[in-house]
Amino acid sequence: MALDASIGIGAEAEYGTAATTITGYEGKADSWKVSREFVESIGFRAGLQTARADRRNIVNMGGEGEIEVDLLDVGAADLLRAVFDKHTSTEKAGFVTHVFETSTYSGAPSWTAQMVRPTVEGTRVAYRHVGCQATEFTFSADLKGAVSLKVSFDFQDVSHTRTTGQILAPVYPAEARAYDWTRTAVTLKRGGVSAPLDSSKFEIKADLGLKTDRRFLRGTPLKKRPVRAAVPSFEGSSEGEFTDAALPLYESFLAGEVLALAVDLVGLTPGTSMRWELPAVQLTGESPEASVDDVTAMKTPFRILDPGDGTPAMRVTYVEPSTTPPAPPSGGSSG
Repeated sequence: MALDASIGIGAEAEYGTAATTITGYEGKADSWKVSREFVESIGFRAGLQTARADRRNIVNMGGEGEIEVDLLDVGAADLLRAVFDKHTSTEKAGFVTHVFETSTYSGAPSWTAQMVRPTVEGTRVAYRHVGCQATEFTFSADLKGAVSLKVSFDFQDVSHTRTTGQILAPVYPAEARAYDWTRTAVTLKRGGVSAPLDSSKFEIKADLGLKTDRRFLRGTPLKKRPVRAAVPSFEGSSEGEFTDAALPLYESFLAGEVLALAVDLVGLTPGTSMRWELPAVQLTGESPEASVDDVTAMKTPFRILDPGDGTPAMRVTYVEPSTTPPAPPSGGSSG
């Protein structure tokens, strides 16, 4: 394991212009990969054996990557800001309340993502990806451990350096704890009545509907900023036991009812919390399933819909302390 590897993102003032500061995240994997294509010219030529070495032009196609993290009760605001269209924040009594919402138009900035990959000898090489735009995300909670968030990004270009002074030091919260399943609760509202949903696994998946291949005949292979070209798709699922209380969910699925869901997370850091609100969801299946070696189970996939009254299809309220002194990693100035 590369103990000094790191990943962080920083908001860009302009698409493709590198940020000067980054927020550090404790990523689970390194999936940031550059893409190159070749323009090859082949024609009749005496003595041709195969494609000539001087007839292949390499083209910078940008690339893709993702950040997968355990959600912390402090310091997750930038990653959430990357995937939601609208972000507002207020500060009161030592806490900042962030509100993230879906909207018709996206106000999310583009990002610079710096992935530091140490060599076997310990040299830190920073790969700086610019023009990063979130395209998909998955929020999930189950009985195995921490609540997680995975965000997929498209990026315009990448450069790398091992020069110490050019490597940005990721800023981490001074103290933070992971949200885990023991402090996570799912609530369902049906017919105006709220009731806890005994879910052993819960997931939300989003495709933000962005067109990422915006290249033109303009003297450069670099693409323009992605724009929304399709209706975003928000889906989810819940799994649990088939109980008397779960039977109405199957009946709701058959009737095509529109329900409301909420997921509440209580942080271990005093005063912290996170709440996901889905005011309009429609169940899309399935039938309960009996088993010879376990209790009867029921999986409840659903589609997240636009409520139609001007309120967001999805809202996340994230409360964290307002003072989070930066804690640069030890050895951050070595190279």
